[in-house]
Amino acid sequence: MNPQVISYAGSTYPEHPRSFSWEGEHYTVQEILQRRREPERLGFLVRCAPDDSIFDLIYFYDEDRWDIHPKGPIPTDGQFQPKPNTQGE
Repeated sequence: MNPQVISYAGSTYPEHPRSFSWEGEHYTVQEILQRRREPERLGFLVRCAPDDSIFDLIYFYDEDRWDIHPKGPIPTDGQFQPKPNTQGE
């Protein structure tokens, strides 16, 4: 079963994700920390409610599907620094 991501679509889809379900839990995107555009996919590193968890949401254009990768909770100092994408994820 593909993950379900609700995303805002203005002139293109997806412009930015708003919410998603992952492992039976519903998350609301509070902040987009990083956007990545590649020829075959679009990535969003997001901070989510209810617990400030960080997720990497990746949309594949040709397959019209999303992948969700949990990245853990936001650091206790509140400062999250995205690492450069070096592995194509």
